[in-house]
Amino acid sequence: MKRKEILEAARKVCMQKPIFDVSMRDVVIETGMSQGGVYKYFSNIDEVFGALLNEENLNSEVKEEVDDIFAGSDEPLQKLEKILMYIGDYMEKSLLDRGPVYYSLMALYSRDPERYKRVQSIVKDVSNLQYLHKKFCSFLEVQISQETFTPAMPKEDIIMLIETYMSGILNQVSIGNRPKQELSNEIQKKLRILFVTLKRVLV
Repeated sequence: MKRKEILEAARKVCMQKPIFDVSMRDVVIETGMSQGGVYKYFSNIDEVFGALLNEENLNSEVKEEVDDIFAGSDEPLQKLEKILMYIGDYMEKSLLDRGPVYYSLMALYSRDPERYKRVQSIVKDVSNLQYLHKKFCSFLEVQISQETFTPAMPKEDIIMLIETYMSGILNQVSIGNRPKQELSNEIQKKLRILFVTLKRVLV
């Protein structure tokens, strides 16, 4: 299917150069198709990016697993640890399957809200990571309101800390030809450091 081939080519280009430098010309060259052949499916680079973002739409398995963690009988700190480790597993699988393209796109559009408006109508539903983020924020809010957590800083700053740290992990982790276990160990180690930090901030 031509559309799928174009998206595969776009993903390759996005892994070869900074995402903010990727153009339709790059994608056309990578596909080996004619310009008209590519433009038949996508009229600009943001339409291509929107289609790539749609590949991360929330799936029922992720939703069920995340809901189970928060609905479980574990203590709040145990739930916090479990969800961070779940995020680590998800990031690892996503990076190995598709590379860091999705995360790069999210960073691109978060820095340029006006540009995001161009893809907002294209992007469907909620992504897996957006759902994780929403559930985590709700969990944090409930625990703070019940005074289970007594944070040393505002909730918004804690969320910003987590987002910045996660972004740092994605920027620092290099996939290359590394063994899967090595990549997994690095991500899990970094998330355990985040958990210890949050534990000190929240309790």
